[in-house]
Amino acid sequence: MRLFHLFLRRAGVQASAARAPRNTSRLTVVCPREQLPSVRRQIYRDLHAGDIQIAHVSVDYGEPAGMVRASITVDCPPPMRSELMSRARRLQAHPGIHEIHWGSARRHALN
Repeated sequence: MRLFHLFLRRAGVQASAARAPRNTSRLTVVCPREQLPSVRRQIYRDLHAGDIQIAHVSVDYGEPAGMVRASITVDCPPPMRSELMSRARRLQAHPGIHEIHWGSARRHALN
């Protein structure tokens, strides 16, 4: 364990930062491929404000033909969860979005 902590220190990671709980949520948006630019702008416009920050966005083009799946990781403090939920509901009303759901859309392989 000491070796691991030494590795973290040399990598520039503070021990307290490594243990701090993250307040992250993952939101998955499914939309047609041609609508992705407008949907992405709408996501940033609706979700990225105040204490709610978008940490990471990844897009998977491997869905059925013509559809994409965007996974958005959002850093949100617990008091702002209700605001995050209301913003996600507003995002659902965007005409280019087919579905939105919380959590990971990845299928885990069991070995």
